[in-house]
Order: sequence, then C-alpha cells, then structure tokens
Amino acid sequence: MFSKISFLLFAILLFSFIGTKAQNVNLAPQDFIAKIKVTKDAQLLDVRTPQEWQSGKIASSNFINFNDADFKQQIEKLDKNKPVFVYCAAGGRSSKATPILQAAGFKQVYNLSGGGYKDLANAGLK
Repeated sequence: MFSKISFLLFAILLFSFIGTKAQNVNLAPQDFIAKIKVTKDAQLLDVRTPQEWQSGKIASSNFINFNDADFKQQIEKLDKNKPVFVYCAAGGRSSKATPILQAAGFKQVYNLSGGGYKDLANAGLK
C-alpha cells in the first residue's frame, strides 16, 4: 500500500514539473514573424553587437549585446512571464542566448532560426 501512495506522489510531482517546463522553440523567419504578430505581450530581443544595432534596428526590440560580460544580468530587466523572441544577425548568438534565457527562468523563448535581423526588417517588422 505504501508503495502505491509513493508512486502516486512521485507521478504527481513529475507531471507538475513537466507542466512548468520552459518553452523553447526555434522558428524559421516567416514562422517567427507570424508568431510574434499574434503573441500578446511579446518581447523582441536583439542580441547583436552595438555596431550591428547602429547599422539598423527594429524600434520595438530590446537590445542586449550577447557578447557583453554582464549579459546574464542585463536580461533580468525583461519580464520572465512574457514571451521573448530572440534574434541576431544570422542565428548563431540567438541560439546560444536561448538556453541562457531559459535557465534564467523565462517561460517562453522563441529563437529566430535560419535567418536574422535583415529577414525581420525586410518583412516590415517594426
């Protein structure tokens, strides 16, 4: 009898962790753009360098340079309960930033995969 109760408690605990796991999704440029347009309270995060940012930016994005030593501290300024859409120039830095955001407690993280800033700007994302 005790083992059935222990198993039941273990199963409940396991399912509660599965239900709270952070969501990390890689999206192609068109899917990324479509998802951000329909997502309430979306936070757009640009992780490019300051030089890249100065050459062109999306006005609604938050800029945090992935290469900064205090990147982990800077992301704490964002709301962990709101979805975060991460992009860079070509997908390398954003794919590295995504697990850092997830480990920091962000619930929903969407990474622009297979594209970058130019894809978003060309699509008219503002």
